[in-house]
Parts: sequence; C-alpha cells; structure tokens
Amino acid sequence: MKKRITRLIIILVFLFLIACNSDNDTTTVKDGTYVLEQAAGAESHVAPSVTIENDNISFSYDLLSSYLAVGQYTVEKDLLTMKTNDENYTYVFQIDDDQLIFKENESSEIKIIDEKFGVKITNNLIFKLIDE
Repeated sequence: MKKRITRLIIILVFLFLIACNSDNDTTTVKDGTYVLEQAAGAESHVAPSVTIENDNISFSYDLLSSYLAVGQYTVEKDLLTMKTNDENYTYVFQIDDDQLIFKENESSEIKIIDEKFGVKITNNLIFKLIDE
C-alpha cells in the first residue's frame, strides 16, 4: 500500500512539474495596418507601414522602390518574423500590444533609394496599429 501511495505522489509531482514548465505565454498580432510612429502626420499611403491580413504580410518602406516586400510571417514568443515570398529578405519586429518595433540587427538590410522621399528604417522604430 505504501508503494502505491509513493508512486502516486511521484506521478503527481511529475505532472505538476510538467504543468509548471509549459510555455503558455503566447503573443499574438492583430490584423491591420501599422504605420511608422514618427510619420503619423504623413498620409498613410506614403508613410512606411506593415500590413497584416490573415497569414499574409507586406512591408512598405520606400515609395520609389519597385520592390514590394510581401510574404508570410511567424510569431515566436514576442517576435514577429516576416519572410518575403521570394525568400530574399527577412524582417523582424517585436510585438508590443498594438505596436511593432523594428529589430534592425535581426533583419535584412533596408536601403532607401532617396531619403528625401522616405524615412530611413533603423533599430527600434515603432509602427503603430491605426484604426481604419
């Protein structure tokens, strides 16, 4: 009888430890358009932006560029990682409620054709979800 109680206690302790170790801290991202915070006064079609719709994502940062960064994304912990459909570029953003914070060191290099017509995208720039 003592062996059964001891086994039961060991099993319960084991199950408790497994439950405590599980990672239920999942961050999600809302669908919508996130516009660069410092360009909030600009018209939304000109300002750098990230648009998320279902599993699709686009990142528009250079008005003069003919390249449109579109692709898929994944979320792991609090990081959104965008991979373009042509698999040439990766962009990483930290998710903070209704904001996406650009992570330059983890992302592909972003070159602006002419900075007079765009905003240089640097580390920790904040993109805020806009109401549509």
